[in-house]
Amino acid sequence: MDTNQLWKERLNHHLKMVSRYMRLIFNDHLAFALIFFVAAFAFFYQQWLETVPSTFPAEWLMAISIGLLLTYSPVRTFFKEADTVFLLSVENRLMPYIKKSIIYSFVMQSYWIAIFLFALSPLYFTVNEEVSAGYLFFILIFALVVKVSNLIATWFIQKSRDQRLHYLDIVVRLIINVFMVFFLAIGQPYYSFIALLLLVGVMFLNYHNVYKKFSLPWDDLIEKEEARLQFFYRIANMSTDVPDLKRKPKKRHGLVRLVTKRMPIKQNQTFIYLYSITFIRSGDYLGMYLRLMLLAVFFAFWIPAFWGKMVFALLFLFLTGFQFITIYNHHRSIDWLKLYPIPHALRTKAVHQLILVLMLMKIVVMSIVFFIATDLMGALIYGGLAISFTVLFEAFYVKGRIRKLGT
Repeated sequence: MDTNQLWKERLNHHLKMVSRYMRLIFNDHLAFALIFFVAAFAFFYQQWLETVPSTFPAEWLMAISIGLLLTYSPVRTFFKEADTVFLLSVENRLMPYIKKSIIYSFVMQSYWIAIFLFALSPLYFTVNEEVSAGYLFFILIFALVVKVSNLIATWFIQKSRDQRLHYLDIVVRLIINVFMVFFLAIGQPYYSFIALLLLVGVMFLNYHNVYKKFSLPWDDLIEKEEARLQFFYRIANMSTDVPDLKRKPKKRHGLVRLVTKRMPIKQNQTFIYLYSITFIRSGDYLGMYLRLMLLAVFFAFWIPAFWGKMVFALLFLFLTGFQFITIYNHHRSIDWLKLYPIPHALRTKAVHQLILVLMLMKIVVMSIVFFIATDLMGALIYGGLAISFTVLFEAFYVKGRIRKLGT
């Protein structure tokens, strides 16, 4: 078996899939919202920098942010379930395949390190005016070298099935990475080289104590690879229908009882009941809803200008309604749903009602936040604009999107 050719085929298949969904994502309104979000964030970020005191802990913020990115170093293998049969016998000949996997993972994860370092550089230069751009480039190169060590250390420890050993490895590497970047940020690279030597020591310990003693845990590697693929599918599913998306429901019995105990047991309430439980028990919707809520609250307190708070609050309100439209097709693979003796219009109505309730709940919470962050008039202005936006969004945008999903 030519493992180099196998890697090329797997990589080409993955890139084609990603590019296909990325075109659909960036052709949608979500792309416009994200571009607007980045532009607005950059504007208010620049305004905030003008008020940052010289005592602001920019070095620690950079150390923690970059340190987390360095520590999180999964190796993308593109392994599939059938590999437990066809590749198990050639495991000792997979070294070229694994090397290419590490190189690919390094390239893709290095982009995020560069992006975060670039985003934090204005804050870093504001607090440390004497630092040159060349030194920031040195930090980037040093971080990329450290990234290689973290990827290799992660791959070596991957053979162990002891989760406690995995957690210990993550904690040790995180502490080393954070202090390594911190010493770089405060201008003491000699200590960073010592930290790098400690990281190399961790890498060799993982190699001698784990990698040399065990074989590849194929089931675990395939499960993690599938989880990463499903994560991308969940993002793409916000803009288009993804047939390969798998959803694992969560129990959440208490929350389900709290929501459904007051629902009338009537035939015309069937889809409302179904989609309410779907929202709660699905692994995607409830978590995303709460994360968007927390982000909206953060920006409402962080942005100084009132109209800036308003823009971001309305933007997150749009994202809240936008992402839950796809719940309409959540049960598309279940045939018995079509056997319900219920008009199709009630299904569409149930989705409209769910999105409307979710957006109104967010308006209530954000109105309280605006009252705390600004005053009563600010809360009333936000509430009026948000309700008007929700009504128009429901009447026009949601209606058209659901019609497209139903065809």
